[in-house]
Amino acid sequence: MTSRLSRREFIKLTIALGTTVATLETSATAFASAPPCRLTPEQEVGPYWIDGDLVRKDVREGRPGVPLTLDIVLTDARTCAPLVGAAVDIWQCDATGAYSGYTKMALPPPPDFDPKAPGRPPAGWHAGGPPTPRPTDHQTFLRGIQHTDHAGIVTFETIVPGNYPGRTNHIHFKVRTASALQPQRTQASHVSHVGQVFFPEPLMVTLMQLDPYREHAIQRTTQSEDPVFVDQSGATMIASASPFAAEGRVNGLRARVSAVVDPDAQPKPVEPFPGPAPR
Repeated sequence: MTSRLSRREFIKLTIALGTTVATLETSATAFASAPPCRLTPEQEVGPYWIDGDLVRKDVREGRPGVPLTLDIVLTDARTCAPLVGAAVDIWQCDATGAYSGYTKMALPPPPDFDPKAPGRPPAGWHAGGPPTPRPTDHQTFLRGIQHTDHAGIVTFETIVPGNYPGRTNHIHFKVRTASALQPQRTQASHVSHVGQVFFPEPLMVTLMQLDPYREHAIQRTTQSEDPVFVDQSGATMIASASPFAAEGRVNGLRARVSAVVDPDAQPKPVEPFPGPAPR
């Protein structure tokens, strides 16, 4: 069951969003003064992407958390027009930091790792522990694919992501452009962009104090402590966010983020930082 916000929680959420307005306006001004259609920086894919053709808008599968309607807007770097027909994958952890497909992972952390300590993970602890983690199950929650519409937009119904040691709250996405031979198959395509969606920091601080997120007994990694956010241009991918209501109750958030992509490009993958496994 997804979480609904009480009136008190809604007020706290509104205050948290208000503190981000100046930052978002500054970012918007900087973007407006930048060269038109400048490519959005790449970010690492991470170890938890699973290839597939799970085309759907609603990826929640009943996972608890604050409901989130996420819009990803893509622009074609060649023409400055909306990028139409691209396949956009998203994948993310749930409120307790777990990824579907990897829920049975039981790799022990190194002896000196303190899950309640903030900051970067210990040196030498690679994502999931060496070797790269393999899927452990066939669960599919919080994963899905949509194709951009005539305005270059995909929309997903998901939840606000939780976090896990070494990473702040984020949602992964991958842009794949259709093959000229098999335009309807996302697998017959090449990757044009890999990115991650982040959210205003004050907003995440507030939301992580709500159930079910606060049941996850670890110290949250802030954006300034997350090496992916800091060193892979995470500030360029902070989504704008606002609460939405239905039938007189606040039901969750709506967020939107934009990226400029060259559909003909095959970007060099960004090398991942060492990082811990989810949960």
